[in-house]
Amino acid sequence: MKIAIDVHSLGTQAAGNESYYRQLLWGLTADKTDNQYTLFYTHQAALREAASNGRFSFTPIPSNPVTRLCVSLPRLLSKLKPDVFHCQYIKPPFGKTKTVVSIHDLAYEHFPKFFHPLEVVRMKILVRATARRADHIVTLSRFSAQDISDKYHIAPEKITVTHLAAADCFRPRDKQHCREHLARVYGINAPFILYVGRIQARKNLPRLVEAYARVQKQGLTAKLVLVGKKDWQHERLLAKIEQLGLRSSVIFPGYVSAGDLPLFYNAAEVFVFPSVFEGFGLPVVESMASGVPTITSYGSSLEEVAGDGALLVDPFDVSSMADAIQRVVGSQELQKQLVDRGLRRSSEFKAEDLALKILDVYRSL
Repeated sequence: MKIAIDVHSLGTQAAGNESYYRQLLWGLTADKTDNQYTLFYTHQAALREAASNGRFSFTPIPSNPVTRLCVSLPRLLSKLKPDVFHCQYIKPPFGKTKTVVSIHDLAYEHFPKFFHPLEVVRMKILVRATARRADHIVTLSRFSAQDISDKYHIAPEKITVTHLAAADCFRPRDKQHCREHLARVYGINAPFILYVGRIQARKNLPRLVEAYARVQKQGLTAKLVLVGKKDWQHERLLAKIEQLGLRSSVIFPGYVSAGDLPLFYNAAEVFVFPSVFEGFGLPVVESMASGVPTITSYGSSLEEVAGDGALLVDPFDVSSMADAIQRVVGSQELQKQLVDRGLRRSSEFKAEDLALKILDVYRSL
C-alpha cells in the first residue's frame, strides 16, 4: 500500500496530538510489510523515528492551516495518488483519496468556553463535516467513539478505538536520583505534587490550585509543580495563584523534554490530573507506569483509562480533590495500593497495538 500521513503536529509541543503520531510512527517503522509511507510534515527535526527507514519519504507542508488544507494537501494528494490518506481532525476539502481521520475528542462541543471562540466555530463546522466525509475514523477511547457516534450521527462500525500506551521510558526509577537531577537542572528541591499537560482552561488547574491551597493550610509542605506549555486562558490560572498567595509554592518548569519528563513523574509524591474532559489522558497512563500514586477525574474517558489504577475525584468539586490529595499524601498504605494497581493497569496498554489496529483500518479501505 501507498499511505500518506499528515504529521504536522510533530515538533509543535502539541502534547497528546504529538504523542499520538510519534507512537504511530514507532509502530509503523516496526511493521515488516512493504508499505510505502509519505509523511507530510512541518518540523523535519521531529521525524527521527522514521528518518533512517527506506519505506518512508518526507514532504514539507505549510504550517498555516488554511494553506495546508485548501492548497498544499489537495495538490500533493492529487500528485501522489496514495491508496490511503490519514489526517488529523480536518480532511482537506478537495480530493477523492480514501481517508482515515483521527478525532481524539469533541471537547470543543461540550465545553466551548475552554477554547477561543473562532476555534470553536471552525472545529464544529469542519470536524463534523470531516467525520461524515471520511471513510473511517480512529479515536482513543470507547467514550470518544460513543461521543462521536452520538454527536455527529456516525455509524459505530465506521469508528475504531486505538488506545495509546506509555513509552518504555516511563517506568519506576530511583526517586532520590530523580530528585537530585531536578534540583540540579530545574532548581526544584522540595517534595512536590505533579501535574503534566497543557496549561489551559479545560485541564481544570484553577480548581487544582484551590484544592492544593486547602491541603497546604492543613500542613502540607510539598510544592505544586505544573509541567507543560502555557495555552489558552492560562492567565486565569496565574490570577488564581496570585489571589491565593501561592506564587512561591507553585512551580512552572514549562515544556519538559522527553528525556526529563519521566524523572518528574518518579520524583513526585503524587500525580494529579484533574481535567474536565479528555479523549484519553495519556499522562495518567504515564504516571501509573512510572509507579506514582495517581489521582484523576471521573467523567469523560479518564475513568475508562484509569480503571482501578487511580483515585477518582469529581473535577468540579474542590473539596473532593483536596480530600483525595490529603488521603494519598497521608497514607503510605493507600500510596502502595495505588502504585501496585497503577502498574498493573498501565501494563494493559501496549504501544504496538496502535499501529496494528490502524494498519488493519488502512487495509480495510
